[in-house]
Amino acid sequence: MELKQGYKQTEVGVIPEDWSVISMDTITTHIGDGLNGTPVYSPNGEYFFINGNNLNDGKIVITIDTKSVDRSEFIKHQKPINERSILMSINGTVGNLGLFDGEQVLLGKSAAYLNLKPNTSKQFLYHSLQTKIVKQQFFDGLTGSTIGNLGLATIRQTQIPIPPTKVEQEAIAEALSDADALIESLAGI
Repeated sequence: MELKQGYKQTEVGVIPEDWSVISMDTITTHIGDGLNGTPVYSPNGEYFFINGNNLNDGKIVITIDTKSVDRSEFIKHQKPINERSILMSINGTVGNLGLFDGEQVLLGKSAAYLNLKPNTSKQFLYHSLQTKIVKQQFFDGLTGSTIGNLGLATIRQTQIPIPPTKVEQEAIAEALSDADALIESLAGI
C-alpha cells in the first residue's frame, strides 16, 4: 500500500512525517503508583484515599464509599502528584483516567500517576492514552491470570505518536475535546 504524501509508516501505524513516536518515559518526569498497603482511615479525614475505580472520563470520582485519611497519614504516604499529573487505573479495569487538578487525594495501589514534562500537553496525552494503539500496548503488557495488572515498566515503554510542538498538541487536544462535547450533547437529544 502506498502512503499518502506527508505521512510515514511507524511501529504504531501511519503518522504525519513531522511527528515522532516516543516512549512514555521520554515525555514524563516520573511514573509511579500509589500506596501498596492500607492507610489508617479517619472518618473525618480531609484527604480521600482513591484507587483506579475512582477514575472515570478524566475525572476523580469521590463516592459515599470512598474512605478518607487525616493530614498526618496523607503526609506519611503522599506521592509527588501535581498539576501536570494524569492518574490511571492499573489493576482490574485498566486505563481509566483522571486529570489531577489539586484534589486532596492519597493514591492507592491500583492507581498510577504520570507526571508530564512541561513541553507535553496534558490534554493531548489524555486523549492519546485512550487510542486503540496505546490500549493495545497496555493489554499486551498485562500480567496476572485472574485480574489484569499493568506494570509501571509497561507504561514507561508504551509508544506514543506525538506532534513536534506543544502548540500543535494543544490544538489537536482542543479539537478532540470539542468533538467529545458535541457527541455528548447529541447523545442527550
